[in-house]
Amino acid sequence: MKLFHTTRALVWAAPALAGLVWSGTVWALNINAIILKELKQNGTHLKLNFSGMLGDDGVRQLARSRLLKKVETLDLNSHGFGNAGAQGLADSKYLPNLQTLNLFNNRIGPEGAAALASSNKYPHLSHLNLWGNQIGPSGAEALANSDTLKALEYLDLSGNGIGDPGLIALARSPVLERIRILRLDKNGVGDRGLAALASSPYLGNLEVLSLSHNEIGQEGAKVLAESPYIRKLRQLRLERNRIGDVGVKHLAESEAFQNLEELDLQWNGITETGAHDLAGSPVLTRLNRLYLWGNEIGNAGVRAIKKSDNLKNVGNDVYPSLN
Repeated sequence: MKLFHTTRALVWAAPALAGLVWSGTVWALNINAIILKELKQNGTHLKLNFSGMLGDDGVRQLARSRLLKKVETLDLNSHGFGNAGAQGLADSKYLPNLQTLNLFNNRIGPEGAAALASSNKYPHLSHLNLWGNQIGPSGAEALANSDTLKALEYLDLSGNGIGDPGLIALARSPVLERIRILRLDKNGVGDRGLAALASSPYLGNLEVLSLSHNEIGQEGAKVLAESPYIRKLRQLRLERNRIGDVGVKHLAESEAFQNLEELDLQWNGITETGAHDLAGSPVLTRLNRLYLWGNEIGNAGVRAIKKSDNLKNVGNDVYPSLN
């Protein structure tokens, strides 16, 4: 473990110093002291946000601690660990009750994703957050090929560069069968990947789909609107794509979205024409949140939406009106 040399780093690391012990000539983590300090809810919840950055070595030590045996929620966001730390978690004998694993903003690559995907040490895992790692297409494929992640209900792979190849692999996987919430923001996903997802027969339980900050165009919107597998969808987030008015028309006319309650179409090149299609939609009557900032719908588009009987349940400001 590295010593902290600057005053600023020492201040940042101060919470972790209580978990350091002197071992011969170096400082080492007293991981059990850190765990005992942060364990909550009768030992079932462990969130290590105030223990410094564990890194690979720290996470591997953590994974070998018997104190994890009752843990159901393990939050290791922003700890700077990569494949070795992920392998340590995958090999742990002390996570039989784990249900939620938050690994947001680390350095896990394809090998780490493969290790997590192949482990049988946490059979009850239902929530997996890998937002902001580096698993790439092959890491997504490893997750898709998993025989042990069949209980997943929540999967966040945002910011991992999985691209169309990674999404195509996921779309073919029964791992998605129980997924209710799927977040795939900032992944370079385009129409080809979305076409594969829309054709997946494993989306029957999907309620939330987030695809913001990708490269989805009107064809992607079309295939999604034609999908027979997403009838339970309640939230759809397509912020910062490029579906345009044509894409909006496909969404507004699709019976696949008759249960939709929240729709985010910010920054998609939508004009007044698209706003009128939304206002006239006979299938979006359950919407209570609609987001259109960053488009060019103008005052006329805003008025059409505000006056729409079909969208009367929308309760937020959908657009910065000029009036």
